[in-house]
Amino acid sequence: MQVDTEIAVLGLGRMGLEHCRQIAQTPGLKLGSASSRSQEARQRAAELYSPTMYCSHEELIEKTTAPWVVIATYTHEHAFWAQQAISRGKNLIIEKPITLNYPEAEKIFKEADSRAVRVTVHQNRRWDRDFALVRKVLDQGFLGQVYRIESRCCYHSDSWTAGGAGGEQNQWRLKSEYGGGILTDWGSHLFDQLVLLSSARVSGVLGKTESRIWSREVEDHFWAELFLDDGTTVRIEASNNHRIPLPRWVIVGTEGTLMVDGGEPDKWSTARMRKDFKGFGEETTFDTSQPEFNQGFYSAFREALLANKPLPVQRREVLEAMRLIDAVKESSIRMDLVRLDDHEC
Repeated sequence: MQVDTEIAVLGLGRMGLEHCRQIAQTPGLKLGSASSRSQEARQRAAELYSPTMYCSHEELIEKTTAPWVVIATYTHEHAFWAQQAISRGKNLIIEKPITLNYPEAEKIFKEADSRAVRVTVHQNRRWDRDFALVRKVLDQGFLGQVYRIESRCCYHSDSWTAGGAGGEQNQWRLKSEYGGGILTDWGSHLFDQLVLLSSARVSGVLGKTESRIWSREVEDHFWAELFLDDGTTVRIEASNNHRIPLPRWVIVGTEGTLMVDGGEPDKWSTARMRKDFKGFGEETTFDTSQPEFNQGFYSAFREALLANKPLPVQRREVLEAMRLIDAVKESSIRMDLVRLDDHEC
């Protein structure tokens, strides 16, 4: 008889509660315990999922019997709590982004190696339907030779500022001390997806972070042009300032174009692929509608444990995405192209 894998969740903000939900609903996994400094958050998690509750993260790390711990605190605390859990021999699932920068991320993996524990990152948008379609179109060569990829999340929503245990009372995404800003928020998804889309190396990054409307501490808009060594150029962009949303994806190849609707995630409902070459024209429409969150990560996580396969999000992928995010920050400060040829991850 297969025993359920027990997982503890450290932090019960919006994403912490989402981890609890998905763990509780995934066959083969068991939500054993959870911790929060917020009494309201603890009460809500206890009512919904009945884990053993702890008032402090220190107590959870010390007392939980779970072999896996989810780190779902504010971003600036990820590195600290990851190190505390690793010192107790716990395997980790860390909410994205893993840390605030590449050196911190690399340190976590090195410390995990020293204690023979495993680390993965909750990059849940790998299982989005629009991304699955993009991967299929590229893998099967429907567009011919793809030379331009544009991946954006540019829309306008008041809810962007309200996530976390404090909600509207603590708009952490607008504060630098918490690791806020749209580059670490949406950028961590977009760069992670790019790492999976192409095996070509990124040789240069030209980027800009902008604080225009929501905050003067952190960026509410960023863009980056990436130059790949196979000749492909990529646009990665995210903004909460676009009153009229931009397309989620635009993929251009020598034989066709794919475009996916933009806006908030539940609006990514339609994709169109048009091929027009030497007088032959054809357009296909796909349904890419989806909920904001799905069970993809935890299903893949459980399957990996059962089959003794690699975890669903790997070290190389995490570090490469963090390297690109750091390059955008550096390019914005320098107002110049950052060349990555000599900076292997």
